[in-house]
Amino acid sequence: MSKSDVRRLAASVAAAATIVFLAGSVPRSNAFVPTTISIVQAMAGALGGSARIAQIRTLFFEWHVLDGQQTQQDAREWMTADGYDRLEVLTTGMQGAPVLRVFTPGATRESVSVTVTASNRYVPGSRARVCSSQATGALCVLPNELFFDTVTPGGAHPSERIAVSESGYNGGFVESDTCAGIATISASAPAISPGAYTVTPRHSGTCSITFASSSPQGWVLEGDQGWPSGNSTGAMQGPDLSREISYVYWMTFAYLHAGGLPGSVRYVPVHGSDEYELEMQPQGGEPIVAEVDEKTFLPDKFEIGSDPMKMIVTPSAWKATDGVLFPTKMDVQLDNLGLHMDYALVRARLNDRFKASLFVQPVPAL
Repeated sequence: MSKSDVRRLAASVAAAATIVFLAGSVPRSNAFVPTTISIVQAMAGALGGSARIAQIRTLFFEWHVLDGQQTQQDAREWMTADGYDRLEVLTTGMQGAPVLRVFTPGATRESVSVTVTASNRYVPGSRARVCSSQATGALCVLPNELFFDTVTPGGAHPSERIAVSESGYNGGFVESDTCAGIATISASAPAISPGAYTVTPRHSGTCSITFASSSPQGWVLEGDQGWPSGNSTGAMQGPDLSREISYVYWMTFAYLHAGGLPGSVRYVPVHGSDEYELEMQPQGGEPIVAEVDEKTFLPDKFEIGSDPMKMIVTPSAWKATDGVLFPTKMDVQLDNLGLHMDYALVRARLNDRFKASLFVQPVPAL
C-alpha cells in the first residue's frame, strides 16, 4: 500500500469516527483521560454534538405524566436555551386542579448607546418618553440613547441619568458596559427596581451600557374552575425556586454550552465506579450530581438538592430529535414527600418561534 493510500485510509477512518461521534455513539478510547472538560465534551458528542446543541434556541415538549396513585396528567412545556420555562398541566392534577408554572431566569437585558464627540459643544442626551413594553417582566431603560459633546479641558463634565425599572420586580440589576475611557457609569440610587445610574463623559468615542435583571423569578398558578381560570397565584420561593433553576439548567443543556443559565461543573473521581460523576452548581440553584455512563457518556441519573429535599431523576430510552438525544422516559422521585412520577415524552420540537407573552407573570381569572 502506497503512502498516499495510507493517508486516504487514515482520513476516511478519522471522518467516520467524527460522524459516529456527532451521531451520538461515542466509543471509549483506552487513551481517554477523564477530566471535567473531556467528560463534558464527550457528553456533548453523545447527545448530538456541540454544534447542534449550540444551535438550539427553543425547546418544546409534550409530556404524559403518571404519579404513584396512577393519576394521569398531560402537560406542555416551552423552554428557551437561555433558561425561560413555561409548563402547563392540561388535565386535572394531583391536587384536583390544572397548574401553570412560569420561570424567568433573570436574564432580561436592555442596552443604552452612548456617543461622546470632541467638538466642545454639549448636547443633552436624548429623552425617550415611554418604554417599548410595560408588560410584567419587561425591563425598562430610559433613555435608550445618550449623546455628549466633551467640554474644554479642565471644565465640568455634564452628566446624564438613566432610569432602570422592571414591572412586577423588586430585585437588583446587573450593569455591564464597553465604556472604559469613554464614560463612567455609577449607580446614583440603589441598584434595585426602580434604580438610577449616572453617566459622565470622559473622552470621545462610542460605547454601550447593558442592564440585566439579576434574580430569577417564577410563578405558579393553580385553578379549580377549569383551565386556565384560577383563584391562586404565587411566587416560587426557597427550595421550589432553586430546584426549578436546577431543573432548567440541565434540561436546556446549560452545562454544555455558553449563553445558558450560569453555573459551574466539576468532575469528581469515584473509585471503583463504572460512572463518571459530575458535580454541577447552577447559580442560585440546588446542587446537581450527574452520573454519566463511562461507555455511552449519557447521564444515567441526576440528583438535585440534598436530603431531605433531594429529587432523583433517572432518564432512559433516549431518542433523537433533529439529531439531539432526549430521554423519552424519566423516573422522578422526591424523597421527602415520598413522591414518585413517571414522565413519558410524547413529542419534542426544536427552534419553534415562541411569543414573548408565554413567559409573562400569570394573572388568575376572576
